[in-house]
Amino acid sequence: MLSVKNKKLLCVVSGVLGVIMLGIIITVCVLFIPLNGSAYEYVWSGPSAAYDITKDSVVVEKNLDKEDFTIVQLTDMQLWSSGKDNNAAFDTAEEVIKRTDPDLVVFTGDNVSGVGVPELLKTFIKKIEALASKYDFLWAPVFGNHDNEMRATPNWSGDQYLKVSREKGGHCLFQKGPTNLGDEYGDLLGNYVINVKEGNQIVQSLYMLDNSAYAKYSKDLINSVFEKEGRKSKERPFPYAQIEWCKWQATNINKIAGDTVPSIFFTHCAPYEMGDVVLKYVAGGNGKIDGQKSDNPNSDDLDKEIVGKNSFWTIPGSNIPNSGGGPVIKPASDTDNNAINYPIIDGKELKGILGRISYVPGHALYNTGIVDAMKDLGLKGWFVGHDHENDCVFEYDGVVYGYGLKAGPSPKPWNDSFFFGGTKIVMDKSGNIKPTHIITTTSESYWKK
Repeated sequence: MLSVKNKKLLCVVSGVLGVIMLGIIITVCVLFIPLNGSAYEYVWSGPSAAYDITKDSVVVEKNLDKEDFTIVQLTDMQLWSSGKDNNAAFDTAEEVIKRTDPDLVVFTGDNVSGVGVPELLKTFIKKIEALASKYDFLWAPVFGNHDNEMRATPNWSGDQYLKVSREKGGHCLFQKGPTNLGDEYGDLLGNYVINVKEGNQIVQSLYMLDNSAYAKYSKDLINSVFEKEGRKSKERPFPYAQIEWCKWQATNINKIAGDTVPSIFFTHCAPYEMGDVVLKYVAGGNGKIDGQKSDNPNSDDLDKEIVGKNSFWTIPGSNIPNSGGGPVIKPASDTDNNAINYPIIDGKELKGILGRISYVPGHALYNTGIVDAMKDLGLKGWFVGHDHENDCVFEYDGVVYGYGLKAGPSPKPWNDSFFFGGTKIVMDKSGNIKPTHIITTTSESYWKK
């Protein structure tokens, strides 16, 4: 029989264990039980489905008092556990917005990251919506691979964005989109198209696509690509259903417009086609393509400068100045007429604009053909984030590809970007794109503070 003393001790121990168990349960709930969000399902019925531009896309009216419809890309703000770094990211965003007066700000993923994502996302939305009210712009996010970590799910995150939609008096254009555009690598959510109208005419289309989830590739595929290219990327390909949906959008938009409407795609990770060009020419080419000497006479210099950590490069005739202050790499020119001889990859010209490549870009292990599918339907540009240390912009085979500058310092453990800032993107009615990197500071100066 227990003594009174032992009974008291047993009660104390039981109480302590109870508190510990309660703490464990709360921790599990906070960290691991997913936030599923409101019930949502929209099944796209396929290419033969009827199209209603006001229901199947987001329509934005161009400000007729402004010559251009100005887009600003901000990417990889990655709010995390450091309030100081998070505030710096918001300061970067506001500085870029003040300097560009955008009509639309696009966030190409990884707005938040790590422990506390649900609350960080609410903070992100609150702060950006406040900036949108202050500077009068619309904004549109796509998902990155960190945006739905911990308890957050794409459906729940989508609910948070929709709380500040235009329909509810806010400035956010996010749409959840169809729920059946995924593949064997998982579902996707958050695919939507923004159509910009000038009067009654559609002047450009902006495709906001989810390619944020990683793919669980087979070992055989990983090994075969690694043997050939020396990389083991986890980024997923664009599913065929997603491509068909994009074609359906473009076909119907062009029919309504009576012409081919120029379009820009925004995703978190680079498409295979973009990564492939960079891989062949810059990041892994070492001045050679398919075992042959590069057509660029400065390939040896280019390789040294581009792979170097803080280098920028330009090619004459580009739209972007050498704002990084780094070396200018000039391709060969014809001595008689000063024509630029651009490097050739797979029989096509690579027109460099501005940029820095520090490592092999993150892109899928195989090509599902989204660029070829969309070029004849109006694709003119594609802008991404994800690869913090890469910020090059170039034109290849009629499409301008670009990495946005990382918007702020979060988080230091995997942030070796050289500049903080954003990218201003202007496209005329003919589809000519003029992108400009807006640099607010160097990361080195921030980390030294």
